[in-house]
Amino acid sequence: MSRFGLFTPYTIRFHTDLYNEPASALLKRSLILFDHNIYLEPRGQDKDFVKQIIGINDGKEQREVMALFKPVSEFVTDEWLDERRFTVDPETNLWYGPHGQQFGKFIKQFLTDRFGFDAFNYQNAKEFEMVDYYTTALSADFNFLLQISNYNPDISALFTELHRDAYFATYHNSASTPERVLEKVCSVNYFDFGKLSWTQILELKRSHFLKDFRAKFLEWLTEFEQTHDLEKFEHDIDRYIRSSTFKFLEANRPAVITDSLTGILGNVPLPIPLNPVSIYSSFMSVRKDILQRNKFGWLFFIQEAYQQYGKMGKTV
Repeated sequence: MSRFGLFTPYTIRFHTDLYNEPASALLKRSLILFDHNIYLEPRGQDKDFVKQIIGINDGKEQREVMALFKPVSEFVTDEWLDERRFTVDPETNLWYGPHGQQFGKFIKQFLTDRFGFDAFNYQNAKEFEMVDYYTTALSADFNFLLQISNYNPDISALFTELHRDAYFATYHNSASTPERVLEKVCSVNYFDFGKLSWTQILELKRSHFLKDFRAKFLEWLTEFEQTHDLEKFEHDIDRYIRSSTFKFLEANRPAVITDSLTGILGNVPLPIPLNPVSIYSSFMSVRKDILQRNKFGWLFFIQEAYQQYGKMGKTV
């Protein structure tokens, strides 16, 4: 699985146009899946746009969060960026490619549904500018994100729902992304990483079980890409998590009696400097922790996330 999630100023604009939530929610979810978020620096006066999205005042927490963001210029040269930014690949470009007509219809229908004017028969310069902006910006952004993802396998594009829907409408093919799968994993557990505070995201980033969750998540992503059936996937994930929780409880039920007995024996004084039962108990406890992590570490992480989400309700 890729290590970095890539977004652009366009990504943020498209996300906020679609959802009634701050753009930071998209970036918080991404940081659960990836080590860092990578951003394309906007040119001009908006160079601090990442800090604006994060919305944290200057201080230690802002510095810790900003350390999770890297400019794309650390991964590619300015020459590479300039060449790809204005290059049109007819095989992948939504607007200038062979299926541009289908893409154009999708954009106009989206604008009509979202903003309430007839984008197929725009009446003034403002409406024309919106049609022109979304047509060119979405096409260029999709093409740019795709090129960098193909160039560096460690980078995964953060496509919004608008990116995905546009791709499907143009090529009649489903564009799957880790974010969509993560959304379903969260929905069956009744929490949302995007609604957590930055403090809570930082805590989860430090979790010992994050790698285990990502490994399990990659299995789920691979499974989803075989069918692209979101409803079936959500049902299967729900069943799997419930089943795993039951298996975990069943596997640990005998340990309740064993741990109690070992604890009693470990406190019995013996005529030697060291208590062998205590040593054995400690060894078995460590070994058990390792085995449990290998098998249920991802479940522990979901539990940690759910607990963080529960704290929010208590503080509201």
